Amino acid sequence: MRNEWKVYFLFSEKEQKGMLVLGCILLFSSLLSLLLPTKPSDNRNTITPSVAHFIVFEFDPNTIDSSKALQLGIPPKQVHTLLNYRRKGGRFYRSEQLANLYGLSPLLAEKLIPFVRINGLNNRSVYYNKYKESTNGRNNFTWVIDINNASETEWMQKTNLSKPTVQRIMRYKNYLGNFEKVQQIKKVYGLSDADYDLLHGHMFVGKTKPVKLVANTMNFKNWQSLSMFTHKEIGIIIKTRKGNGGRIGWREIVILCDLTENQATSLKQKITIND
Repeated sequence: MRNEWKVYFLFSEKEQKGMLVLGCILLFSSLLSLLLPTKPSDNRNTITPSVAHFIVFEFDPNTIDSSKALQLGIPPKQVHTLLNYRRKGGRFYRSEQLANLYGLSPLLAEKLIPFVRINGLNNRSVYYNKYKESTNGRNNFTWVIDINNASETEWMQKTNLSKPTVQRIMRYKNYLGNFEKVQQIKKVYGLSDADYDLLHGHMFVGKTKPVKLVANTMNFKNWQSLSMFTHKEIGIIIKTRKGNGGRIGWREIVILCDLTENQATSLKQKITIND
């Protein structure tokens, strides 16, 4: 009877192996807790990384570089968008315009806008203030610009727009043929809403003289619009012009298409072409 208590401490081989495995697990867990650092319980360290590295300072969106923009918390993709917008001739005239930066979160824009300081504004900053103060949203300036007939120089002198923006306006006008209404200017890439608001009261659509098509640059539809040639003849003209290095003369077309005297005279009056 004296040794009956020893029975409780006798284990089968299977039980001994289980205890060995359990002991190894406990030992491994203890070592792991010693090797890995524990997270501090201070509530101040529960801030998300994006907020913890958020540094706010005064900046000019027209001149800030990529590294400082990243310090403000602006994501790399939006930094690229900002730099590309400026490279294309875009410019910020009001702090609120930052919220229009494509992809920028409204929360971040709200935090950054109070720190925007736009320096070196030209006359358009004055124009904008007067524009907002004028009656019914219309300014009282006397200068105007004909968006169909104004030259590149006139655009730059009167509007103070950047040269790339003016060039895009000119290219878009040439693409359309002519502007039919002032609102079409809004579709020009790089022209901000602020620019359009400032210029809207000054712009008007002037009448334009019909511009003659140039034989050396006319496409298939241009030739077709003359109502003088068949599809086959137009194909021959374009192929011949290509073989001549992009040039074709009036006499050459007369011979190729066997034009009558009246047709030849009419062609010379309708398009710009060398003899």
